[in-house]
Amino acid sequence: MNSAVMTGTDKAALKVLAVHRYYWPDTPPYASMLKQIVGQWVKDGHDVDVLSSQPSYKSAVENSRQAARETIDGAQVIRLKLPHESGRPIVRILNALRLGVGVIFQAVIRKRYDVLMVSTAPPVLAGWFVALAAKLSGARFIYHCMDIHPEIGRISGEFRNPRVFNLLSRMDSWSCSQARPVVLLSSDMADSLVARGAESQLQTRVINNFSLPSDALEAGDLPFTWPDEPFVLLFAGNIGRFQGLDILMDAMELLRGRGDIRLLMMGEGVERNSLERIAEEKGLSVTFVGHHSVEVAKQAMKRAQAGFVSLIPELYRFAYPSKTMTYLEQGCPVIVAVEPESQLAKDITDNGAGLSVPGGNAEKLADAIGRLASNTADLMAMRSRAESLANHSFTEQVVLKKWSALLVENQK
Repeated sequence: MNSAVMTGTDKAALKVLAVHRYYWPDTPPYASMLKQIVGQWVKDGHDVDVLSSQPSYKSAVENSRQAARETIDGAQVIRLKLPHESGRPIVRILNALRLGVGVIFQAVIRKRYDVLMVSTAPPVLAGWFVALAAKLSGARFIYHCMDIHPEIGRISGEFRNPRVFNLLSRMDSWSCSQARPVVLLSSDMADSLVARGAESQLQTRVINNFSLPSDALEAGDLPFTWPDEPFVLLFAGNIGRFQGLDILMDAMELLRGRGDIRLLMMGEGVERNSLERIAEEKGLSVTFVGHHSVEVAKQAMKRAQAGFVSLIPELYRFAYPSKTMTYLEQGCPVIVAVEPESQLAKDITDNGAGLSVPGGNAEKLADAIGRLASNTADLMAMRSRAESLANHSFTEQVVLKKWSALLVENQK
């Protein structure tokens, strides 16, 4: 173990390998989040490597090829050449296996580490391979579960085959049993792991995400025309099956007589064409502007009167939408359509940073939107409380301090 001493921690520096399918400058949110975590560990005095791949998250995004090995923010980044896999399940499986072999080679054969950390991309297999590498090499294993698989895969239909689901569940349960600890985004997610009942000596820790890192953007730099309506409800993110966004179209139909309200949909996904067709056929006050950068999304959140977050039933047990923190950071109150007992709903309502309605209830959602649009005083108070909540709980400084402490706990 490196004998250097870290400032302010009185712990020896650690050799760390962080593994994820994608890394900055690739475009998925976790690619940038991991860069901030890794950068913090380097600042703390640790020797950190990253094992990832060439930018390949979205084939439509022109990310230039990066060096196979380079230093970013003091960490050595090792990139495997893995092809685009969206819509190509066989390629996805092969990429996961190649990444797993790369982990074994890097962490067991080429270099020994004190700590191995991985998130859930690719799901299940990444965690299993890194847990195996940790067991073979004697390293501590940290499992950062941004969502819980294979449960989410069963909901989406990806792992609907019971034999496949059971195999993946056993694999992930073993991985979780090896982790010290499993890091999750909410108490709901932690409870879901405990409810599996198969993990022995399960250790969990809740550390939620911070707002997505981004560069500054001038107020007038939006690449689309901002709506004229005085109340703009913004949805920014993936327009997919997990969001249950048909309810939002139903609510906007109920609000069709309100000329002061417009819904702005920012993002892409498998449900966009269907929702856009519904909005057009019914003449709803809905504008779709496509996918934009984090910088543009943040500027839109700052301008919007409220943001919207929703999940299909039961999904809150296995995921927590990280865009919630980005809304809050911009002082944007949030309307959440999710089970009221969820931590997501409680985070918003207990702190007065927005409103919560039951998922699937278009009437209550329409009523919540209408009430906010009609009450400027309440809206302004919520904006202030949203920003206060973000500053207290979800800034990089607050969250990265938890990652610093987590890395060195129980260190001999």
